[in-house]
Amino acid sequence: MTSFDTESRRRAIWATDARKIAAGRAAEVWLEKVGRKEREDVSHIEAVQWGIALQDVIGREAGARLKMNLKEADYELTHPDHSFMASHFDFISEDGSTLVEVKNYNQNKRSRFDENGLMPAEDLAQLIHEATVHRVDRIVLAALFGGQELVLIDKQVSAQEKDDLIKLEAELWGKIQAGVEPDATSAEDARKLFPTSIEGSVLSNHAIEQCCAQLRSVKDEIKRLEAMEDQLTGHIQNAMRDASTLQTFEGKVLATWRSAKGSTRFDSSILQSEMPEVYQRYMREVPGSRRFLLK
Repeated sequence: MTSFDTESRRRAIWATDARKIAAGRAAEVWLEKVGRKEREDVSHIEAVQWGIALQDVIGREAGARLKMNLKEADYELTHPDHSFMASHFDFISEDGSTLVEVKNYNQNKRSRFDENGLMPAEDLAQLIHEATVHRVDRIVLAALFGGQELVLIDKQVSAQEKDDLIKLEAELWGKIQAGVEPDATSAEDARKLFPTSIEGSVLSNHAIEQCCAQLRSVKDEIKRLEAMEDQLTGHIQNAMRDASTLQTFEGKVLATWRSAKGSTRFDSSILQSEMPEVYQRYMREVPGSRRFLLK
């Protein structure tokens, strides 16, 4: 699997970026491209390491089932007309007409895929992105689930799908080049895009006022449900007393309530009282986080 540096990552939108955009994480992509956030290093994760180790095995089996000779496609390409789109690949057919993208997933993801084309939006976006950059119409997702079931999803990418993705990525790339933040689609996005505040105010409009009213209603409902949750939990825990497990007469486990294993932690207050000079030496000022309050 090809690795590439931060500068290379920032010069274009890659297939893994397309996954994030489709999953509603366009703000994260924007932050990485403009240098306000480092891309997370996942190379140490065992599942990722196993995925790399199994790539050739899955590729060979996929080629056998598809009855085609696959070649390793460990290279990168940039779209000839849209230079902001680039990609690496896994395998390509000998005649250059079909790409094969290899994945190694946990078994619990199996229900989200089937041979008829069902797959999560982020996987679909990656396939369309790679097919668009390589200028092919056929790409096969070869996904191994739980190390025991290989599923092949044969995808014909239409011109409309390519055009739609190009427009979506072009819009984000324009904001990256201009340094203009994309719209936040979640509170987490907003916190990342706008981590600090300045004194000042903005005027609301009718749509935002409706959002505030709806949010107030949602918060009230959450409070009501949390109070109900606390009451019901208390009833169940009272029935369990000091037992760790609640089960039916037939042996079905309904709930567990076990003591967590003890742990140790650093008590800074002791250091502060006994060695105040050392404590003060290691104190660092950090910017305060923004707190959102609905009035």
